[in-house]
Amino acid sequence: MQIFNDVLLVLHLIGVGALLSGFFYQIKDWGKGMKVNAGIIHGAWLQLITGFGMAGLIPAIGEETINGVVLGAKSVVITAIFFIAYSFNKKDVTPKWVVPAIAGLTTLNIALAVFGPIVN
Repeated sequence: MQIFNDVLLVLHLIGVGALLSGFFYQIKDWGKGMKVNAGIIHGAWLQLITGFGMAGLIPAIGEETINGVVLGAKSVVITAIFFIAYSFNKKDVTPKWVVPAIAGLTTLNIALAVFGPIVN
C-alpha cells in the first residue's frame, strides 16, 4: 500500500505543477483576464482524484493519528479549485479573478501540506 500511496503522491505533485504552470503560462495576460486552460483543468482533476485517494489510504498504510482539521481544509481547498476551474473552463470571457484565485488556492493547499501535517 505504501508504494501505491507514493505513486499517488507523485501524481499529486504533478497536478500541482500543472495548476501553477497553467497560471504562470498566462501571467502576461494578468490585466486582461486569463483563461482556464487545459493544464489547469487537468491539474485540478489530478489533484482532486489523487488527494482523495491518498486520504483514503491513510488508515491502510498504518499511520498513527489523522489530523482531521488539516485534511478537511485541504479537501475544501482542492474541491474549490476544481469547481472554479470546471465552472470557467469553457467560458470565452473569464473574470480577472479566476486564474489568480486558482493559483492562490493552490499555494494555500501547498502551505497546508507543509505547515499542517495530515498525520501526526
